[in-house]
Amino acid sequence: MPLPRWLRPVWYCLTLGAFSGAVFWAQRMVSEYSADEQRALVPLTTVWGMHACLIVGIAGFAGLAAGLGRWLGRRHLLFGLTLAVVGYFACGLAPRTNRIFYDEHIYMQIGQTLAHTGRAEYANYARVEYGDFQMYEAWVNKQPNGHPYLLSWVYRIFGVSEEVSHQTVRVVVGLTTALLYFAMVLLPLNLPTATPVAVAMAFLFTPLVLWWGHTVSVEPTAAATTVVGFFAACLHARWRHPQTGEGSPYSGAVLAATAAFAAYFRPESLMVFPVAALVLMAADRRFLEDRVTWAALALALALVTPNLLHLWSVRTEDWGARDGNRFGMAFLGENFRSNTGYFLRGEWFPLAGTVLALVGIGWLAVRNRLLGLAVGTWFILSWGIFVLFYAGGYHYGASSRYAVVSAAPVALLMGLGAAVLVPWARGIPAAGGMLGMVVLMNWGSTLHYVPTLSRESAEARADIDWIRETAVLLPTGSLVISPDPCVWSILGRNASQFGAVETMVRTQMQELVNQYPGGIYLHWDYWVNAEPRIADSWRQIIVDTRASVFRRGTSEQYKFALFRLDTALALQTMGGGAEPNRRRPDMDEVVAEALAGSTGPARPRADSSAERPDAPLESAP
Repeated sequence: MPLPRWLRPVWYCLTLGAFSGAVFWAQRMVSEYSADEQRALVPLTTVWGMHACLIVGIAGFAGLAAGLGRWLGRRHLLFGLTLAVVGYFACGLAPRTNRIFYDEHIYMQIGQTLAHTGRAEYANYARVEYGDFQMYEAWVNKQPNGHPYLLSWVYRIFGVSEEVSHQTVRVVVGLTTALLYFAMVLLPLNLPTATPVAVAMAFLFTPLVLWWGHTVSVEPTAAATTVVGFFAACLHARWRHPQTGEGSPYSGAVLAATAAFAAYFRPESLMVFPVAALVLMAADRRFLEDRVTWAALALALALVTPNLLHLWSVRTEDWGARDGNRFGMAFLGENFRSNTGYFLRGEWFPLAGTVLALVGIGWLAVRNRLLGLAVGTWFILSWGIFVLFYAGGYHYGASSRYAVVSAAPVALLMGLGAAVLVPWARGIPAAGGMLGMVVLMNWGSTLHYVPTLSRESAEARADIDWIRETAVLLPTGSLVISPDPCVWSILGRNASQFGAVETMVRTQMQELVNQYPGGIYLHWDYWVNAEPRIADSWRQIIVDTRASVFRRGTSEQYKFALFRLDTALALQTMGGGAEPNRRRPDMDEVVAEALAGSTGPARPRADSSAERPDAPLESAP
């Protein structure tokens, strides 16, 4: 379908205008604002950037959706839908859990704040009851805000809960599987016939994809948005003028929006830019001279600028490294052995998959080196970056999740290798059947851990389980002080970090009780067990208030408890000048007094039934 004549001039004006504005804004932010001032703007600017990505991407996709549907046809569309459904249910093979120390609840809580306030902030102190949300003290997370942003849209529709969050990630994994299939169908290259199906299935049944696909970790969504960028590159490569090779502004808008949006999920997701460029070169080298594509790059850089400024503002963060060294050659040896061993030990990844990937590499080396360069770059950037990261070894705690980030390029190599072998297997059925059984048996043997929880972060999981059980026992209108208020907030309980309310606890306890008549509680959680510094602070406030134990629990050597701080001693010594709220009549006390005959002098009985509380209302004559 021919494009309107006005479309390209408008496209160039839009992209160049956006790029110029972004450059001017970024230069001013870096030169005139301090790091703290830059960081204070992050909760709004990153959200605006992602809003812009969605608007541009949807507008571009709307321009070619009808034509794309006709080109794919009913068979491909139905098969893609089937893959999405299978992907969703396959993630159910893994238990619904959290595998990282509270990080997943931090993402959920930022999404909760975003859904209610439009700002991507973590609530250090917030009132969360009756479906309402009121922020009192916020903190800006160093991690990109893409994952909470995605969750926030789901929360707006279905409400905030852990169940909704886990279901969202399962849906994302299913859609990623379908998009990989569509991307390989669209890619305008001569590939073995079975490649699209094989690539999609290889990704979906990568054991770690399933294992992490039933969590709320950012890695499945980061892998998904990178795949969306790859899909957009394949779409742009397909949707070009057959004679001139010029790309469509519609597909260019989709490519710009998806590439920029992917970068909002993890710092290394910026790798999608060189990957998309190499995919376009592999499809048609004329893209190097295509003005539409260069304009798409300019627009993508404009859209990703808020995220780049976010990363710039937190560049001095240690990201958990105690000595401040986040990246370095010192980590290379151990991390390289761990992360290459992932493909060779057969523990988390099937050896059959490694062999198929090597076959795929061999085919690319002979048949299409440019595509091989694109896929190889994708793998090196998404796998190799973690080799230099202090916590990037798959042996390091819960860092096996980083393997999910590189699962798509690995699946592409595996699927291509399998598709190469399909014609040979059909030609020699006996040998092909035997080879297929060997692959399936080996693959199945590495799926054994998918239904398991694992020992890693078991105490943190136990703490979160204990919080769920305790939250339902708390009176309405209570406040929980916790090192991780995010978990309580997601469960609909008012929560705060100690620093946010310490002054009120120590000097204005009565006013705090007036605000939270359900009680003031202190959570002795995993971190209090693990960090002596926190334990010392908790011990002091418990002693000072003579706190009482509301509920307690254990997990191996770790102990959890909820202490009530608003004791009589605390109100006497820390109450401050506030007066207690006016005491309301208590039903149980009134009934007890009535039955004991101690209610005082009886009131005179009313003569008119119209004055009785139960008198019926009458209409005026």
